[in-house]
Amino acid sequence: MGEILDIRSDPTTIDAAWMNQALEASGVRGEATITQCTFEGFVGTGQTGCNARFSLTWDDPSGRPPTVMGKFPSFDATARATGFGGSAYVTEHNFYTRIAHTVKIRAPKCYHAALNLEAQEFCLIMEDLSGSEQGDQFVGLTMAEAELAIDQAVLLHAPRWGDPTLAQSGANPSTPEERSMQLAMIYGLLLPAFIERLGSRLELPIRQVIEDFAPMVGAWALGSGSPLTVAHYDFRPDNFLFARSPDAPPLVVVDWQTANEGLGMVDVAYMIAGSFSPERRREVEQQLVDSYRSKLNAAGVTYDEATCWRDYRFGALWGLIITVLATSMAARTERGDDLFVTMATQYGHLCLDHDSLSLLK
Repeated sequence: MGEILDIRSDPTTIDAAWMNQALEASGVRGEATITQCTFEGFVGTGQTGCNARFSLTWDDPSGRPPTVMGKFPSFDATARATGFGGSAYVTEHNFYTRIAHTVKIRAPKCYHAALNLEAQEFCLIMEDLSGSEQGDQFVGLTMAEAELAIDQAVLLHAPRWGDPTLAQSGANPSTPEERSMQLAMIYGLLLPAFIERLGSRLELPIRQVIEDFAPMVGAWALGSGSPLTVAHYDFRPDNFLFARSPDAPPLVVVDWQTANEGLGMVDVAYMIAGSFSPERRREVEQQLVDSYRSKLNAAGVTYDEATCWRDYRFGALWGLIITVLATSMAARTERGDDLFVTMATQYGHLCLDHDSLSLLK
């Protein structure tokens, strides 16, 4: 993956000359040349960034992609400022340049990654998974789809489970104590705005557990005592691409803006609660947690049943954190607000069902 000085954060400015340079270092070009690059439009409803598809005309198309996807900063001023001022864009750039090759999860193949924080420029050029279809948190997952997600969680978590070099692999290396203080501060600062924006749409017990969690966020961030690994931290249906054509991979996990060192069970609890209604989740969660533990053990990680279940209860609380933070950081849309209410409800019931806050008292 090569860096070029000219980072195109606006997809409408990308032409064949630029795309040739962007794809050269990845080896996807070979000896061929792109003679025409056409911006085909935006894809998806990204809250903190935007995705665009490009069609490519090659002088020798054999074995070369006819289309690619690009990821760029949001055009919304607030979301863009948050992406550069926080860690979203640098974290995703870091994942593709430093972490992706050290784990086995099926993420998009990245041909080019470029970032300049000072100039507020960011761009990824990746494979186009046009034969895949994005999941939808409003629809949820089938059990078969959830099992595919469990498989991918194991492929992400197992290779670096307990890896002592994890802290050095992060986009912004920090100590657990520093992360604890920062997360507690951010949650406390953003909670009032979250309550003002969406509190009236929440069931009272859900709103209460979100508020009661505030003084415990710092303690939660210090972990459960289990070994850490690489965690996605936004492992939910909207970030899953499922095969809808015979040659597409069964599941590709996208949106790596939150990837960092963390507790693997955070991803599992987040995925399970975000994929099913609270009623259905209660029926299937034990089966899915057992499946994760069994596959993790088969991959060489020792994880006993009692510890795994405790971490599931503990990891459930991440759903509250990301809901509060994302509500304030993402561009405001009607679908976005509906999504955040759904998330708060799903994760709130998960925490209440398992009395997650008692683990921090």
